[in-house]
Amino acid sequence: MYYLSFDCATKTFAYSLSYVNLNSIPKNINILINDIATETTNVETTNAETTTKLYKNTIKKIKNFKSQIINLIDGEIIDFFPKIPDNKIDNVERIQKISNYVKEVIFPKIANIKIDNIEIFIEFQMGSNHKARMISSALIAIFSSYVVRLIHPSLKNKVYTCEEGKHKHFIKKYSNLYTANKEHSKYNFFIIEKIFSSAISSTNKNDRGHIADSFMQVLGYLLYKNT
Repeated sequence: MYYLSFDCATKTFAYSLSYVNLNSIPKNINILINDIATETTNVETTNAETTTKLYKNTIKKIKNFKSQIINLIDGEIIDFFPKIPDNKIDNVERIQKISNYVKEVIFPKIANIKIDNIEIFIEFQMGSNHKARMISSALIAIFSSYVVRLIHPSLKNKVYTCEEGKHKHFIKKYSNLYTANKEHSKYNFFIIEKIFSSAISSTNKNDRGHIADSFMQVLGYLLYKNT
């Protein structure tokens, strides 16, 4: 399944487009091991050229295997009003900017994905955060033909790639909950990008945190939606 996931804001609006299939891991691992084992067994010579070819084939198979589990296809962060403070932005213009961006930039990127093979994830916004809630509502309307899910922000905090990536360590390290949550997402997203396939363009570290949030909520939902 493909996932188009949004981190709602006007000054730090971010999205990620990914393919995730966690259910394929056991099956794919067996296929990968069998393929590599067969390839190795069929090698009749051990000269340098053959060894290099085998190594390259193995690396290619591993990359293909990993991209079938998690493939970070695209993502971006954008400030829609670079020279205007958030509290000075006209709300009509705010919604128009975001709506036009989605239609002009994002829709072409998902045009070849069948509508029943993609879901739209939007982080749930508390009523007190009315600006982000406004953006969330606009996205729900724009993607009215798709399966849309509002994701509780606490789900992504459950995700970790290693012991050091557990949310509890970031809570202890940072006094501000917002910062702790953001650093937790960045830390684990960095590891996921290193391990799996990622075509998301480079950004500075702070900007990466917003893209990270958009993807980590996908994993949070897929892993912990029933808890």
